Amino acid sequence: MCKELNIEAYNRDRGGANHEKGDVEIEGKYYGCKRRKTVPRWVLPEKEEVGVVFRGDNMKPMIAIPLEHFLLMLSIVTE
Repeated sequence: MCKELNIEAYNRDRGGANHEKGDVEIEGKYYGCKRRKTVPRWVLPEKEEVGVVFRGDNMKPMIAIPLEHFLLMLSIVTE
């Protein structure tokens, strides 16, 4: 997906190396990758929503959106 949008990205956790900064590097920022058989339903968009903004008490807001949407926005910003 990143190559199609000319986004610089690297898998930093190849072979279970446990890179200290994160699992993948996209445009110089590190992100963790989590995979589960299921995810909590409240994290998934409903109705006509594109994503979900959520936060815990005394925590910063986070957003759950499809990776394709995030990469498209990132490619526009980095042009």
